[in-house]
Amino acid sequence: MKCQNHLKQLGLAAHNYESAMGYLPPAYRAQQIGGAPQYYDLWGTLSLMTPYLEQTAVYNAIDLSQTMYQLVSPYYINSQVAVTTTVPIFLCPSDKGQPVAVGAYVPPGVALGPTNYAFCLGTGTTKGRTGWAGSPYDADGVFFAQSKVRITDVTDGSSNTVGASERILGEGDENGTLSSKADLKTDTMYVNPGAETNDANCGSSLAINKAQRRGYTWVAGEPRCTSYNHYYRPNDKVNPDCVANFTGTDPQTRSTGHGLSTARSRHTGGVNVWLCDGSVRFVRDSIDFPTWRNLATRAGGEVLGDY
Repeated sequence: MKCQNHLKQLGLAAHNYESAMGYLPPAYRAQQIGGAPQYYDLWGTLSLMTPYLEQTAVYNAIDLSQTMYQLVSPYYINSQVAVTTTVPIFLCPSDKGQPVAVGAYVPPGVALGPTNYAFCLGTGTTKGRTGWAGSPYDADGVFFAQSKVRITDVTDGSSNTVGASERILGEGDENGTLSSKADLKTDTMYVNPGAETNDANCGSSLAINKAQRRGYTWVAGEPRCTSYNHYYRPNDKVNPDCVANFTGTDPQTRSTGHGLSTARSRHTGGVNVWLCDGSVRFVRDSIDFPTWRNLATRAGGEVLGDY
C-alpha cells in the first residue's frame, strides 16, 4: 500500500509538472550546457519533479543551470547535498531502503541517495538515433531523453499506458565478473556486455554491475537509475537487466547508457505500475507478454483487453 501511494504521489507530481511546463518531464534533460555533450546532463525525472513533490529543500539544492556531471576531473555530480540525500518517497518500503553506492561521483566514503522508482521509456525495442535497442532517445514510451510529451499525445489512452514502475535496488560486486550463469541473480544484478545492447551480447555477458549497482542515485535519468523499459517480462527470472554505454562516434550521444530492462519488485507475484491516468495497478508476472509490451507505448495503436 505504501509503495502504491508513493507511485501515486510521483504520478501526481508528473501531472503537476505538465500543468506548469506544458509537457511531462523527460527521462532526462540531455541539454548541451557549456559545450558539454548531452550525456553529461542526466538530471532525471525525479530531479526535475522535486518542486512538485514537497521536496523543495532538495530541489533548492539542485542547480539545474549546470550539467549533472561536472565538466572537469573527477567529474563529480553537481549539487552534492541533493545527491547524497535519501528521500523516503523514492524508496519502496518492501526493499532494503539503504544506499547501494558510496563514493560514486561524490567524495570517497560518501553515500548516495538511492531509488526504487523508474519511468518508462517504452518497449525497449526502438533504436532511436543510435541504432541500439534500449535507446533512451526517440523511444516509444512517455518518458525518454529530451521528451516533451503531453498527456494528449498519449493516443493509446492514458489508462492503457504505463508511466512508471519499480525496481529492486542492486546488490553484488561492482565491476564484477561471474564464473557462470548459475551465479547470476536476475532480481538484483544487471549485466554489461561492453557492446551493443542486443539479445546475443546481453545473453552471453557475465560482467555485472558496471561501475555502480542498480538504483544507486535518484538524480540521474539513465537506465541504471530512474528509467526502464518493457523489453523483458516483469520480474524476469531468466534475463537480467542489461546496460551498456553507446560506443558510437557521435560526440553528443557516445557514452549514453542504453538498457534492456524491466520492472522488478519484492512484492509477491508482480509489480506496481503507475498508469498515465493517475491510477496505480498491480501487474502480475504472468501477464501476457505482448500486453506488457503494449502497455509501454504511448501511441502504438494497440487495443488492450483485461490485464
